[in-house]
Amino acid sequence: MPFLLSPSLLSRMAIAGVAAATLAIALPTTPALALHMPKVAELSGSALTPAIQSDKQVWDAVVPLPDGRFVLQAPIWVGNTGPQLSIRATDGTFAPYPDTAWNATEGEPSQRIVSAAGLTLMADGTLWVLDSGVPNHKAAPIAPPKLVQIDTHQNKVVRTLTLEQKALHPESIVSGVAVHADTAYVADSGIGGILVIDLKTGSTRRFLDRHPSLVATRPITTPQGPVHSTNGNLLAIDASMIAVSPDGKWIVVQPPGGYLSRVETSIFTDPDVTAAALEESVTQWFKTPALGGMTIGPDGTLYWSDISTGSILSYTTGRVPRRLITDNRLKWPATPGLDTSGHLYVPAAQLDHTAAFTGGQSSIVWPVTVYKLDLPTTPPPT
Repeated sequence: MPFLLSPSLLSRMAIAGVAAATLAIALPTTPALALHMPKVAELSGSALTPAIQSDKQVWDAVVPLPDGRFVLQAPIWVGNTGPQLSIRATDGTFAPYPDTAWNATEGEPSQRIVSAAGLTLMADGTLWVLDSGVPNHKAAPIAPPKLVQIDTHQNKVVRTLTLEQKALHPESIVSGVAVHADTAYVADSGIGGILVIDLKTGSTRRFLDRHPSLVATRPITTPQGPVHSTNGNLLAIDASMIAVSPDGKWIVVQPPGGYLSRVETSIFTDPDVTAAALEESVTQWFKTPALGGMTIGPDGTLYWSDISTGSILSYTTGRVPRRLITDNRLKWPATPGLDTSGHLYVPAAQLDHTAAFTGGQSSIVWPVTVYKLDLPTTPPPT
């Protein structure tokens, strides 16, 4: 799930860190404590190979389709021009996705992608695209946020759903979407919160507004050090990454400058839940490093892009962490995508070198590359 600059938050990160809450987790069955992340990577550099490259677009999310095509997100807010969504065909050619009209930079906002902010693919071939409506994160929105439903078999938009304004703040910038059955979960990176959208009715409800677990509390750090905004303050982004378990029972969510939290989804539909119960429903799930994105596999395993060390990490449902690979080619690894053959595709997005982070003067080292990682087929080391 891609990162979103929130100007209202930049002044809040004047401190370099905040003490984190004590970790005390209980699973619904057998209690288990999280293990420490290994310091040594399991895989060598040969497991990571270039797959897709561009000399003009910065991709921050990739979705492999079962037929061998790839959907790539090039968000406008970091300085990209051209299509925000592209499809890479099996012959290596690129085209705007689902078509040129939906990637237009002008025209009726309800009929185009204004500011792509997240992608998620369903088993039936539905691609949900989150549009924040905020192409410049230092300016006001130009359109309400919406979800765009694309049929990847027919390659066309079949529906759009505008998020209800009552669930948003003036400073809201939605980022990251997860969908299970008829419910979408969207993170708000402008003012920390979770939006729960009924895809049948369009009803949008806001939960965990400004909850401490969803608010930036520590610096976003790369191997070169903490990331600053153009005004010199440490960069602050609230919850921008979100995923839902394959059975729909849990969501996991975090700010890039924060830790991973888990929430049972039933609490969002419980008519008797109290405000106190909602506040206490959030469980700290792992003390992650600064992340550039995450995705979840069909077995519930989480895959994280660690921007602080240029690593790909994983975390099983049994709370076993693995450092899969660390490689200096992974410069700000962003939202990865899984294929059906045991490969993880990771964009090395270099976001801290884009115009949004450098005062308008990009220092990207081209080409921007999506790498293919051959995932291990063996259990984690003991």
